[in-house]
Amino acid sequence: MHLRLIKKKAPLLVGLLLSFSCDFTSGLNREILVAQDYVESQNYEKAAETYERLLKQNPAKLVRTKIHYQLAEIYYLYLNQQTRALVHYKYIVDNDDDPRNQVRSLEKIADINFNFSKNYPESIRAYGTLLKFHPRLQNADYYDFKVAESYFENNELSKADLLFSKIALNTNHQNHVEAFYYQGLIRFYQQNWDAAVERWLQYIKREKRKDIIVKTKFLIANAYESGEKLKEAYNIYYSLLDDHPNPAMIRDRLKALYERRVARKR
Repeated sequence: MHLRLIKKKAPLLVGLLLSFSCDFTSGLNREILVAQDYVESQNYEKAAETYERLLKQNPAKLVRTKIHYQLAEIYYLYLNQQTRALVHYKYIVDNDDDPRNQVRSLEKIADINFNFSKNYPESIRAYGTLLKFHPRLQNADYYDFKVAESYFENNELSKADLLFSKIALNTNHQNHVEAFYYQGLIRFYQQNWDAAVERWLQYIKREKRKDIIVKTKFLIANAYESGEKLKEAYNIYYSLLDDHPNPAMIRDRLKALYERRVARKR
């Protein structure tokens, strides 16, 4: 998926340069063309070096803004230096008057903070800013869910649960089903075993993907086992023997549960 994204973005990098190259002085224009050649030949390190050098020449605001965008995209997409891209995306948010570029940059800021920096307060801030756009953006449900996920990953479980509960109640929300899974996970972490099972049972009634259902049933069995409901745990584990990717582990669980149940009867 990442490779397809790169292929899609490559023409954009070149096209943006061509769209404003005629506005440059001849010297700056030559440098831009050098950077463009590096992009076309996929020498992204040299392209980044050239753009960074161009920024030091203090070009006009329009040119500077576009260069920041090129650098952000190169670091994010091609050089695997996502955190280095942050400063450039932030410049776009603060200086570009085009809401579309602001939205794209905020999405990247949120993604970098959530997936790479693990800076969840910053991902909450970025996704929250996207939710404030009017009219409501097309991906607003996604941003809404990512705010809840960010609270969850930041161990702010009460805030996360409040948001997941709202999403679970909204059958029109694109993440309506997945919210039940996280509600169960929160209760599992809180050692509220019965409540976790109840949410996960609600989840698998709605979920269609077999591999995810198997994963969730394993968690249900684990919750039963943690709550000392050994018979229920045994039955769920047994139902997974044919579908779980690690049947040897399931057999070990079944053996351990059987021994515990026998010991109880002694």
